[in-house]
Amino acid sequence: MSSRQTLSDESTHPAHPLPATSQGLASRRVAFCTLGCKANQLESSAMAQSFSALGWQVVSENESAHLYVFNTCTVTERADAEARRLIRKFRRQNPSAHIAVTGCYAQIAPEVIAGIDGVDFIIGNTHKEQLPELLQQHMVSLAEGVAANQKRVPVQLVEAFDFGKSRERAETNPMLAVGAAAGIDRARASLKIQDGCDYKCTYCIIWQARGPSRSVAKTTVLNEIRRLVAEGFTEVVLTGINIGQYQDGPCDLNQLLQAIAQLPGTFRVRLTSLDPLEVTEPLIETIATSGGRIAPHIHLSTQSADDAVLKRMARRHHQDHLIAVCQQLAACVPHVTLAADVIVGFPGETHTAFETTYQVLERLPMHLLHVFRYSPRPGTPAATMDGAVPDRIRKERAERLIALGEQKARYHRQQMIGTIRPTMIESQTEQGDWLGISDNYLRVLFPAQPTGNADDMAKAFKPQALVSAHIVAVDEAQNLLAQNPLIGQPI
Repeated sequence: MSSRQTLSDESTHPAHPLPATSQGLASRRVAFCTLGCKANQLESSAMAQSFSALGWQVVSENESAHLYVFNTCTVTERADAEARRLIRKFRRQNPSAHIAVTGCYAQIAPEVIAGIDGVDFIIGNTHKEQLPELLQQHMVSLAEGVAANQKRVPVQLVEAFDFGKSRERAETNPMLAVGAAAGIDRARASLKIQDGCDYKCTYCIIWQARGPSRSVAKTTVLNEIRRLVAEGFTEVVLTGINIGQYQDGPCDLNQLLQAIAQLPGTFRVRLTSLDPLEVTEPLIETIATSGGRIAPHIHLSTQSADDAVLKRMARRHHQDHLIAVCQQLAACVPHVTLAADVIVGFPGETHTAFETTYQVLERLPMHLLHVFRYSPRPGTPAATMDGAVPDRIRKERAERLIALGEQKARYHRQQMIGTIRPTMIESQTEQGDWLGISDNYLRVLFPAQPTGNADDMAKAFKPQALVSAHIVAVDEAQNLLAQNPLIGQPI
């Protein structure tokens, strides 16, 4: 699903165009509106740094700016519609500002975006890293603004990815070469280590929008982690479009993690989504023997547990692969949290096929289920497949799996009672309690006791601090970020 980053409601934060003639070149301002995945968010951060280096002032999207950059998502039709809505809204609010559109929607449908009144630049993912320099060339017109009634003919720079070429090295792409590292909140950092995907799942359009898999050089990844740790981050999330395809020469993801495990410092890294076939025995051994450096939290791109449905999806794994990986992870990595993405109602998913998926997931040591109802995406093979599942049935199946996921998550949290969980502190509540995230990705609450230990905790706790938490209970009455928190006592 698509997500927004730092865009407030139109009715509460109206923006107003700057009087361009009085501002001049020295004070040109740029704002970013980012939709979609962590990769987009990191790339917006990298572009913002490039704009700053060129002399621009980066401001919030709710502030007046000479240029608004929309970094778009196209994972669903709804994401496309949201991008169009936001572009039109900002055009109405800021008629003299310039608008640039980039990201996956710009890559897939530049002709549609060109038809939106007020768009000045359409930059595909193939040239996203050039966007700041390209717009810098137009800084005079950007500073002068645009007449509200002036007809705009957008500048387009969009090329199709060439999947026949050899894999691009990081040095040829500045956005990959810098690792696109940024703090995703006050405590954690993300580091983009890879882009693109070589798999062509029938329901997905992202491989077309992102191109073939390319990886950041191993030395760059290690240097970026050293830098982030030196800045105080104690958790770094390794992200990309398909990080399981990481490959820098002979170095694959497992070898990269082995190198990370040897770095000095007090920190851990967390992996994002992996294909079950990419979770190999050597990778599991690396996680199990890393001494906590690699977080015991694995998110599997599962989608289904029925072989016939997986074949129609053009997924690479089979049910047997999924079962073996989950069982081996549970056996080798103590207290691991296993999460899965699951699509219900894919074309051709019969009642029997769904029941197979349900029963397999019910038996597996799977703890967090992220359930999605299938939504046809134009431009993908699945959108024209026969065997469409009625929306009512998709909804019923999703509700059943969501209920199963909630049941399994409750059981998993209860199993943590009595364990010691390395926990990274994230924030403090108004009541003086402290919140953190455990190594295995469970929310932990450290209550401030009535006897007044809040001051003592404040001395020991701060955002980014890693503490050992003795889990004594689960607060089933409180919901924090869609989780009932574990109750921890520092030791």
